[in-house]
Amino acid sequence: MKKTMKLLAIFAVILNVAAPYSSAQEKTPAATSVPQINAVIPELPKTPAAKNDEEIFKVPVEGTAAELAEYVSKLVAYRPQGINSQEAFVEFRGKFSAALKTAVDALLKKTDATDEQKEEAREWKLRAIIMGTIADDADKALTEIEAYRKELAAEKQDFQYAVQNAIFQIKLSRNVKTAIESGGSQADGFKKTLAEAKAFLEKEKFVPQYVMIAMFLIDIAERVDEGGKDGLQLLAIRELKPFLEKSDSPEAEEALTSLEGRFRFAKLSGSEIELECVLLDGKKLNIKDLRGKVVLIDFWATWCGPCLASVPVLTKLYEQYHDRGLEIIAYSVDEDINALKSFEEKSPHPWNVASVALSTKQKLTDYATYYGVTGIPTFVLVGKDGKVLSAIVGDVNAVAAKLGEIFPGEEKK
Repeated sequence: MKKTMKLLAIFAVILNVAAPYSSAQEKTPAATSVPQINAVIPELPKTPAAKNDEEIFKVPVEGTAAELAEYVSKLVAYRPQGINSQEAFVEFRGKFSAALKTAVDALLKKTDATDEQKEEAREWKLRAIIMGTIADDADKALTEIEAYRKELAAEKQDFQYAVQNAIFQIKLSRNVKTAIESGGSQADGFKKTLAEAKAFLEKEKFVPQYVMIAMFLIDIAERVDEGGKDGLQLLAIRELKPFLEKSDSPEAEEALTSLEGRFRFAKLSGSEIELECVLLDGKKLNIKDLRGKVVLIDFWATWCGPCLASVPVLTKLYEQYHDRGLEIIAYSVDEDINALKSFEEKSPHPWNVASVALSTKQKLTDYATYYGVTGIPTFVLVGKDGKVLSAIVGDVNAVAAKLGEIFPGEEKK
């Protein structure tokens, strides 16, 4: 699972993803932004440089493996100064990706390179190909990445499977963009990609590493399908679950276990949601106690950047609609109870704050796991009758729009 989450983080800038979450993994803010699904230009390195210097693009191809590895580290940490136009950015991107590809190709040929250096070089080569091509021509990027995958397959390198997964991520980005440009929707682009993935899995011998392809599409379906209105996650589960069931690998078994929760999540719309939890003050709260109110459940964590970024919007919504019947339950997935309590003491929320750790201590269900929550923040909007109106991953502005529909009229001043 950690390998899959790492790969999702690598391509977080290509696709619409919230911070990856798994109750079985170490919690880190792997992805802290939610760009549009067709925003395909990878972000620039974040370490500032003193000034632009053409020397940074001079690759020491005759150097040792250690020297090349050091050069790659410096290159990816370099941030250009004074770029204030698209043309300047494109020029820099071309030089950057060309230098990076030259360096990693040279490093991979060095007999003194360590396995760790080679593994990192393979990952950076994939990034270099994406940066150098995808923003201009997704088909060109796919051609180059497919050639790279075949090269890795000939060398029997496991990273070929990560590259194959990247191919489907780029296909999704391309298909969504094409669908929208031709008057269709994101859902149309997703369905085309799902069909391509299914055809691929039917043709190829299923290996454990292909689990990541199935789970990527199942995960991303809930992000593409705002509020579950197109039923994309249920469709993805139905289409891809049979491939997982044919495999007896531990990876497939783990994925199938997680699908039970995701299936519940995908079926939430229009159904009553179960939620009983323990608040930070030790009191129990059952969502049934709030019948007659509109309830927003926010699956979040103190370590999650996107979650914290959503708080100002949630605060405004609470102030605007609380008197009209809105309640919020911030259901924290933090494992460290003391860290959560400390956070709330410094920055208290005006709404109900529940803890999965406190709840499970009192033998209550972990509802993040029960509903297969894989990205946070995840918002579930529940109507006055207790039935789910919408389930939204990552996009607090979509939540604001939904509440505007539920509570029409002038904004509270």
